[in-house]
Amino acid sequence: MTRHSRYIIIGVVLLLAHSGWAQPIITPGKTARHNLQIDTRGNHLSGMMLARPTSDGPRVLASSYFGLTIFDFTLTADSLKVNSCIEPMRRPKVLQLLERDLRVVLIDRNLAKLKKLTAETECRKLGSGFGKSVFVINYNADGGISQVLVKHPWVRLQMTIEEIK
Repeated sequence: MTRHSRYIIIGVVLLLAHSGWAQPIITPGKTARHNLQIDTRGNHLSGMMLARPTSDGPRVLASSYFGLTIFDFTLTADSLKVNSCIEPMRRPKVLQLLERDLRVVLIDRNLAKLKKLTAETECRKLGSGFGKSVFVINYNADGGISQVLVKHPWVRLQMTIEEIK
C-alpha cells in the first residue's frame, strides 16, 4: 500500500466517522420543518420550508409566515415538477439553480465537491462561473444539521435554511 492510498483511506474513514455525515435533512417518514430566508439584490423573502418524502421524490414547499406559497416543488429522479411558484422565480435559469441546490441539500450532498470539513462545519462547491454554488453546512452539538447556507456569488443570491427548535 502506497503512502498516497493510506492518506485517501484515512480521509474516507474520517469523513464516515463525522457525526452529521450520514444524517440527511429529510428522514424517511418524517416532514422536515425549517426556517427559510432568501436574499437577492436587496430583496428579502422569509418563511418556512417543509420537505416531505413521497413516492415520486421529496416534495418541498416554501411559504411566507403569512401563508403565501413561495414555491412548491417535487424532485423526481431526473426532473423538477413545479406544483406552484411565484412569478419572479418561474424563470428557467432560476428553477434550474433551485433544483440543483435542493438536490444537493435534500438528497445527496456528494453531488457537490467537498472543500472543507471540520467537526462544526462542512463546505462544498458545485459548478463554476454563473452557476457556481457554495454550500456551508453547520452542525449542532448533537451532530445534527443546524443551518445550511447556499450562496450564488455571481447572481448575488443567498438562501439560508435553519433548523426550527
